[in-house]
Amino acid sequence: MANEVSSETQTLLREAIALHRQGELTLSERAYEKVLEIDPNQTDALQLLGVIAAQMGNTTLAIERVNRSIAINPRQPGALNNLGNMLVEEDRYEEAIDAYERAIHFDPKNAQAYLHLGHVFGYVDRHLDAVRAYQRCTELEPENAAAWNSLGSELDKVGRSDDAVQAYRRSIEIDPNYQSPKDGLGKVLRQLGRLDEALQVYQQWLAIAPDNPIAKHYVLVCGSGDSTPDRASAEYVKSTFDGFAESFDSQLSDLDYRVPDLIGDLVQELFAGEQAKSLRVVDLGCGTGLCATHLRGLSAHLVGVDLSPGMLEKASQRNLYDELIEAELTEYLGDCSENFDLMVSADTLIYIGDLRSTFAVAAGKLQPGRPLVFSIEKLETGSDEAGGVGDAGYRLGSSGRYQHTEACIRNWLDDNGFAVQSCVEAEVRKEGRDVVTGYLFTAIRNQDD
Repeated sequence: MANEVSSETQTLLREAIALHRQGELTLSERAYEKVLEIDPNQTDALQLLGVIAAQMGNTTLAIERVNRSIAINPRQPGALNNLGNMLVEEDRYEEAIDAYERAIHFDPKNAQAYLHLGHVFGYVDRHLDAVRAYQRCTELEPENAAAWNSLGSELDKVGRSDDAVQAYRRSIEIDPNYQSPKDGLGKVLRQLGRLDEALQVYQQWLAIAPDNPIAKHYVLVCGSGDSTPDRASAEYVKSTFDGFAESFDSQLSDLDYRVPDLIGDLVQELFAGEQAKSLRVVDLGCGTGLCATHLRGLSAHLVGVDLSPGMLEKASQRNLYDELIEAELTEYLGDCSENFDLMVSADTLIYIGDLRSTFAVAAGKLQPGRPLVFSIEKLETGSDEAGGVGDAGYRLGSSGRYQHTEACIRNWLDDNGFAVQSCVEAEVRKEGRDVVTGYLFTAIRNQDD
């Protein structure tokens, strides 16, 4: 009788798996449940029910089901790998690391577990451990382009730039149409000052993706500078920030990013005597809303403006803005019908070279006597980076962002109805191993004559 039950169970299980592979989630779920009616301890059915729950968006139930399966039989590397993936979805990274490491213990040649383990080590800033995990994955699967790409990223983070270049090149060699390693390779080559090589990478990228805005932008960055635009394209900015909206805040933390806090300090000093929640405020290029915590207490109405839908979605989760608008900031100011008591822009004007039109529309929408507070990156006099534009006072740097001289910004502000109240030089972030220096400007809209 036991053999008959076992045979029936196996037949039902094979049918359930076949339905699952066909994408029939509801039917396969019922089939797995029939298996469990016969054998409540059938571990494959339990853990695959967990996979279905995850596919249907119920990660909590998925984790519960897979854990039940593993409790019955701990020696399930596939189930442990799936459990790790589910825990990552819930940001339970330490538990995920434990699941992947147990999967590897029972199956030391489980390349996928090493790949996923590397990802999570990266999430928790254990970059050397991530390097080791990815290296083991590439040893087990030498033709895994994704593993080589991830290895390149982590090698770059630990300062092994030349090794990162080799890893990215190996990824591209395996899959010439894979775009992500081209992005990473170009970035590392730019940081190393190897702009001619970086240019070749971006040109190869454009050969397979002619409309890619990131590749287009960096061809201009690494080129001769003869056709340097006066601002980064809207497509480039949107694509770039949508691409890492999910991890934006943590990435900036890794870069010792200080601009929102520095601007917040300036704003608090400016309005120390102002009545709470009395100002109409616009955060130009609000990103995920890092400035909002400094602005909310002063704001009767707080508007966030950004080109990236992904960034705006993250900003909305803070529940600090009264209004979030998807728009390019200069166009927004030109079109909006209201005037503001305060404008702030944290590390957004660095994507615009010629800021004269931006300052002009800002002056038109800022109440007289009220401030515009913003950051830019400093252009050292005599800088010889790529993307130079003569004596204009700004250039498109190898980072892909614009740098300006202090004199240039002061002149443009003066020409457009502002008086500079302060200009503070500060270290604003890291760029690879280097520190990026910027200026924090406070400019007051002149009183109307």
